[in-house]
Amino acid sequence: MIEKYIEHFQTGSVDAHKDSQREWVKDKGPVVESDMGWIESYVDPENSRAYFEGLVAIVDKEKSKKFGTLVKESETIIPTLPWPKNMEKEKFLAPDFTLLDVICFASNGCPLGINIPNYDDIRETEGFKNVFLGNVIGSYNMSNIQFASEEQAKVLCDWTLRSYELHVACHELLGHGTGKLIYRNEDGSATTFTDPLNGETFESCYEHGEVWNTKFGAISSSFEECRADTTGYFLATNKDVYSIFGFEEHEIKTMLWSNVMNQLRKGIIGLPLYNPEAKRWGQAHTQGAFVITMFIWKNQKSKIIDFEMLGDNDFRIHLDKENLYTEGQELISKLLLTL
Repeated sequence: MIEKYIEHFQTGSVDAHKDSQREWVKDKGPVVESDMGWIESYVDPENSRAYFEGLVAIVDKEKSKKFGTLVKESETIIPTLPWPKNMEKEKFLAPDFTLLDVICFASNGCPLGINIPNYDDIRETEGFKNVFLGNVIGSYNMSNIQFASEEQAKVLCDWTLRSYELHVACHELLGHGTGKLIYRNEDGSATTFTDPLNGETFESCYEHGEVWNTKFGAISSSFEECRADTTGYFLATNKDVYSIFGFEEHEIKTMLWSNVMNQLRKGIIGLPLYNPEAKRWGQAHTQGAFVITMFIWKNQKSKIIDFEMLGDNDFRIHLDKENLYTEGQELISKLLLTL
């Protein structure tokens, strides 16, 4: 892997960096985890230029056990996702999934979770890794929770860290790690599908040489982050999932409320990253969060989400816990299928 890094940085060869990531994926269960290169392209509207990341971290083996359990159980969890079997990989390439304590993360920002490498062809055929960066998330205090009432802020303070760990696990492993790119058959035919939303039959495929980023362009990263987050909310109430992370049945409504409330807040807090003149977002996760917020708000029949204006410069997000658990879950499922 290091030899391929050297070749990449000396020559600029993308193929050399891809080879380094092939070797990195094979390195299962290390005590010290590291990766390096021009990896994330979220901030580029055309999804081609990437920014540099270099991380060194120590694996917390004890806390990683629940992530390992989620990987082991994934083959029974994935079939519960709402799309048909022929839209899913025939065999799930079980990755490493570890909780890391970061020593150094050289970049313009440190995420909470990573699913890499970001080369679709490697992820499809050779595998990937998931990591949760356990010592990155900050503490929550009531004074800095925007758009929430005092009562809501207290719930978020008490529940966010624990709930978000489950969400990030589902987002990375079962959001980014599921689905497949379906290519045209060798005889020139395309695969036939039944649309799970309207029952219509259609043909669809990628042409040879096409990948996700080139096909969907400027919205591809936002689309994928929205899909991964929606997968996380869809699976959060699955007993096989939440029990791995120590949640009991009577806690599930509050856990789901906490995670979705934070997503709604992210979608609103991220609005300054939208450029109204260019009609483009500067960050993939926040655009995805805004889409989830708007989808539930515009399609709700019961009152799941409501916005309360407080003067000219402030407002509150009201999220009904009971309606979220009933109709809200139906809308989450519909959004996931639509994506």
